[in-house]
Amino acid sequence: MSTLYLIRHGQASFGEKNYDRLSDIGHRQAKILGEHLLLFGQSFDAIYHGRLDRQRQTAENVMACYEKSGRKMARPAVSEAFDEYNAFAVWKAYMPRLIKEEPSLESEMEQIRADPKAFQKIFGRIMFRWISGKYDRDGEPRWADFKSRVTDGLYALMERHGSGSRIAVFTSGGPISVMVQRALDLSDEKTMELSWQVMNASVTRMKYRDGNIALAGFNDISHLRMAGNETLLTYR
Repeated sequence: MSTLYLIRHGQASFGEKNYDRLSDIGHRQAKILGEHLLLFGQSFDAIYHGRLDRQRQTAENVMACYEKSGRKMARPAVSEAFDEYNAFAVWKAYMPRLIKEEPSLESEMEQIRADPKAFQKIFGRIMFRWISGKYDRDGEPRWADFKSRVTDGLYALMERHGSGSRIAVFTSGGPISVMVQRALDLSDEKTMELSWQVMNASVTRMKYRDGNIALAGFNDISHLRMAGNETLLTYR
């Protein structure tokens, strides 16, 4: 069987003008992951990451650990299949319509930067509307399209890399949850809820053979826990 290592990017710069870059904590998380993989002799036959800077930077931090020790790694391939969905575009499209239907939420909008719970409450409402497909409009992101992109990329990767391969994919919580959905036959609602539990710099393992895929491990952050610093355990 072959193994996929699905690695979520380190903490991004939430609340900053440019979200799509690792924070200082995110860089540290990625370096700890690289040191951990190196310590246990992990090697990869191929490496992929999406087009987002936070995904690329996470891969670069891990690869730097290997290069520093004299270990060579495969040159990473870039695939849009493993990009995160455009949450900002979904928010921009759905937020005004949600406020129009539920004006009471407008006051909570003022709290979202300072209060993560307020943000998650509104964000969750929007995401569940989005994945239902009932509110789709032309020119706006569609959950069904996102799922198709990720699963097509997953199966293309499985076909490209045969028996015994070890593949690392540096990606985001959304694509990871969709790939787990494929393995476990989860509903869209459970898949979205699962995506919110995928931690920064976590490792999810999947096994595949003959077009079949199975979950072997989910959301492993043991490398971060062993660092003994609770600030390294983040979701966003």
